[in-house]
Amino acid sequence: MAVSLGTAFAQQVADSPPTHASVQAAASSGVPSPSLGAASDCTVIVSTRDAVRCITAAHRTGPIPTIDKGHAYTLSELIDIAESASPETRIGWAESKLAFERVGVQRAEYLPLLSFAAQGSDQRNIVPFPKPLAPRGYVTVEQPIALAQLELEYSLLDFGRHARLESTKALEIASTLQLGRIHQTIAFKTAQQFYRTQETVGQLDAARTILETANTLEQNAQSQFDNGRATLPDLQNAQAGAAEAGFNLAAAEGAVQKQKLALTETIGVEPSAEIEISVDGPKATEAFDVSVQSLIEQAAKSRPDLLAWAQNLKSAREEYHSARTTYLPTVKLDASGGQTSTWPTADYGQLGPASVSTWSVSGQLRWDVFNGARKHQINASLAREQSAAEHQRAARDAVTREVWQAFVDYKTALAQERASESFLASAQTSYDSSLDAFKYGVRSLVDVVQAERQLAQARQETVSARARRLESAVGLSYATGDLLEQSPASAGVQHE
Repeated sequence: MAVSLGTAFAQQVADSPPTHASVQAAASSGVPSPSLGAASDCTVIVSTRDAVRCITAAHRTGPIPTIDKGHAYTLSELIDIAESASPETRIGWAESKLAFERVGVQRAEYLPLLSFAAQGSDQRNIVPFPKPLAPRGYVTVEQPIALAQLELEYSLLDFGRHARLESTKALEIASTLQLGRIHQTIAFKTAQQFYRTQETVGQLDAARTILETANTLEQNAQSQFDNGRATLPDLQNAQAGAAEAGFNLAAAEGAVQKQKLALTETIGVEPSAEIEISVDGPKATEAFDVSVQSLIEQAAKSRPDLLAWAQNLKSAREEYHSARTTYLPTVKLDASGGQTSTWPTADYGQLGPASVSTWSVSGQLRWDVFNGARKHQINASLAREQSAAEHQRAARDAVTREVWQAFVDYKTALAQERASESFLASAQTSYDSSLDAFKYGVRSLVDVVQAERQLAQARQETVSARARRLESAVGLSYATGDLLEQSPASAGVQHE
């Protein structure tokens, strides 16, 4: 039965469930792809509703997690920790939230603005009057006023309102897609360090095995020397091989410690060499028959950063349409109504107080006949549209190159891993045969040492080839843009 590589990886994660968060693995492009809850909600962003769902799910709060020294972490667990601790995730979420709120602000232009206003004032005025009526030729009037009213402002017609809203919607979707790419980048960097740590741990195990093999050869050389069947140079050569294996073991132990420090730094926790990781991983595929063209097409549909540039281009086009609407009129309605009270007094005569309801309604048609900045605003928006189009084209070319490079790396890694397995089997057979022949005195120790070194090289190359295959598999999934997909993709990377 044919299953995808990603399905095999998902089964591996299911066999060792995470303890720090609910994390699953899924297939994408036929290569192993870790997955986590928050990022999975950011997988498909095609509308503002999808963007809201992603922003809500991706909000990370709380303290930075700590490492449990007694727990062997899987890749999905480390990705979940990196998501929680990474400042890039929180910055990306904040920017997406900002774009989301700007859409709300722009959408509010379709709604009326209702305000309550309360005002108190007192003023004294001079009013000219004929002298027969006012001896001084004027009278003074003092008028205190108390006013409380509701004010309504409503834009009835604005041809640029829809374009401005669509522009901000596109920017919201673009920022949310970039947040999804941030999730993928964090997962990719974590996976890189995880597999490199696995490689150094594997090299350490290989160094221990090589040391055991060298000690066995030294013991056989000592026995043959004691029986007079080997020379002193032969014995010293075997001793030198054992000493070299011990030196390489010490170097491998140091490399593991340094790589663990790099891993903890990458996931955003306090750097420490006291972290344990699982060493199992998905098996290599028997066949890799997917075409690079299909992967490029998949990347064009899946890469969040490439899709984000498409939304940026859409936003620029809507901004250009909005700028052109400045040649069109706008219609606005203003209304107010409330209670007005006044108690006027004058130095001649009597004025009565009043407290009555007052209101006003006005409509305004505004049409800018001449605006010197309008032409420049249109040209600026057109230039932004052209810039966004070129950025999208450059991003598409970069994605094509990245997919090609990841495709070649993965194909090469698969071939090298298969060759390394054959190399290891042949080297083991050669060493066993040479050692048996040396015991019976039909082969020299030089032949055995040569076979031993070849076996040591084969062990190290096998470990490195497996790590390169795992790392390049994640790299291919990252290049195609579906690193955190939940559902298996029918990409054609299968094994029987």
